Amino acid sequence: MKKLISILLCAAMLASLLAGCGAKPEETQPTTPKYEGTMEELANKIAAEVPEGIQSTAMTLDLTDTSEEGLWSIKNATGLDSTEDITDAAVYESMIGSIAFSMVTVRVAEGADSKAVAEAMKAGIDPRKWICVSADDVMVAGYGDVVMFIMVDTGLDLTAQSYVDAFASVVGGEPTFTLK
Repeated sequence: MKKLISILLCAAMLASLLAGCGAKPEETQPTTPKYEGTMEELANKIAAEVPEGIQSTAMTLDLTDTSEEGLWSIKNATGLDSTEDITDAAVYESMIGSIAFSMVTVRVAEGADSKAVAEAMKAGIDPRKWICVSADDVMVAGYGDVVMFIMVDTGLDLTAQSYVDAFASVVGGEPTFTLK
């Protein structure tokens, strides 16, 4: 009888142990939101959301151009010394050089830190890159794997915030971060 009770207790303990070690619910990792279009499309859509904004067309930057002029264009537009952390970039600027306005959109490479790229862009772009004019309102916003840099001259009755709001509308969510 004692053996039978011992066997039943062992069986009950084994059953409870197996029940406790059963299949656990799948742990989900938060996914990084993604914007599916090109950076040229993103920049044009953002600009279209700001009706009083600058009328232009976005241009894709050639990130493979390693000539002196190509590297200068990339640095002048993005503020980045290297393209290793980005895979796509577009610039949306006024065709008239005396208007202090620039919007740049970049897709950050997988494994790179979007906020670090944004900070490097903000530190690397010169708000006085135009002759005789300068931007006095600068913001950078990120959403998942995309970063938008915007700088404007508030004398144009524009604000960087209006472009950040348009960015949020186009990507379909609040920015992951915003730098002023």
